[in-house]
Order: sequence, then C-alpha cells, then structure tokens
Amino acid sequence: MIEKIRYIVKEICQVNKDFACVEVIQNSEMKTVARQARYRWEPEIYYLTFLVNPAIYIKYATDMSRITGNIKHYFDISADWNTLRVEEITIDYDKVNILNTEIILVETPWEEINNLQKKLIGLMQGGNDSIDFQNIGTTSRTILDKMARTVFNLSIHIAPAGVDVSNGKFKNQIHTYLAHRLRGGENEEMRAVMKSAIEFAENSVDLINQTVHKLDVKKQFAEVCIISTISVINLVKSIEES
Repeated sequence: MIEKIRYIVKEICQVNKDFACVEVIQNSEMKTVARQARYRWEPEIYYLTFLVNPAIYIKYATDMSRITGNIKHYFDISADWNTLRVEEITIDYDKVNILNTEIILVETPWEEINNLQKKLIGLMQGGNDSIDFQNIGTTSRTILDKMARTVFNLSIHIAPAGVDVSNGKFKNQIHTYLAHRLRGGENEEMRAVMKSAIEFAENSVDLINQTVHKLDVKKQFAEVCIISTISVINLVKSIEES
C-alpha cells in the first residue's frame, strides 16, 4: 500500500511539473517504522524516512527544504495522516563513498588562486571538527569567486538580459565567460560539462554548510567540495590556455 501511495505522490509532482520532487522520490529508498498506538482503539502509525541518493541530494541541496515540505504535503493528502506520515527526507549516508586519494592542487598563472588552493588542502589535512570543514566550504566559495573575477571581463563577456554579473555572482560570471569563450555548436558538449562542474561545486559548498551530521560524514563532503572546486579551476585554466 505504501508503494502505491508513493506512486500517487510522484504522479502529483509530475502533473505539477515539480521535477525536482519527482527525481528525489525516484532516487530514494523508503524506510518504514511502525509505532504502536498508546490505546487499543488507536490505529498503528507508520513513519516514513526517505533516504536520498547522495548525488541527487547534492544536486538539490539548496532546494531540499521546499522539496521536503511538498512531498510531506502530498503524502498527507494522499494517505490517512493518522496512520502514515513522512518523518524525514535525508541523504543516504550508506551510499557515500569517497576514495581516499591524494588531492593535488592545479598550478595556474594566478598566484592568488594557487595560494588559496594550498590553504584549502591544508584545511583538509588539518581538519578535526565541523568548524574546520565549514571553513573548507567558505574557502572553496572564495576560490570560485576569485576565479570568476580573474577571468570575467564585463566589457567583453556580455551577459543575457536580466542576469546579474556583479561581483559575488561567481556562477553567473563564469557561465557568461564560458558562453563567450566556448561559443558555437562545436563547443556545446564542453559548455555542458563546465555548467555541470560549476553547479556541482556550488552545491557541494552549500551542502557542507547545511549538514549537521556526524564528523566523518562532514569530512567526506569536505573532500567532495575540494575535488569539485579544483576541477572547476582546472577546466577554466584549460580554456584560458586554449
């Protein structure tokens, strides 16, 4: 019965064109916990926990509050709230698997970017608590912002109408820079790769700052954040040198 309700909720999301909710539901495992009623005449209540695939959770990290609220609401109107409730939608930590590889900085022509990379790796090597790992998120965001300011030229890289490319809007600046440097149909695939890399890096930064779970998980996401940030640096460097 629970799987049928899940299907109905997914279809409601589909009809409402809430494709983020659809993707979260499709890429989650449900855990059900039954809690006995206090009195014989009360029904048994089932509490659901959605364990979301880490890649999907990271993709929608900044939107998870809205997604969670919508899914809970759709379950409430599709089932008897007195017997079935969504308790939590969270990341499936059992599927988080970071390879313990050495993180190496990318040498660039920009000394400030190189120094910030060294700082980032130093924070990882000396990180012991959640504050250290949040500092990694902050430093990663600073690097992406500095990188954007380094390569973006307001007089050359013209943004589409309505797109804010002022300082601090590093994602918009880099996307506008890429649209200029990688213009043309022959560069379509490279533009898509760069867009995904930037989105993933930003979501990784946001996830570090949002998650409040156990220390070893925070460290794993810190590694993801560093790797994704350095990947963006490497891609931008390659474009600059091409």
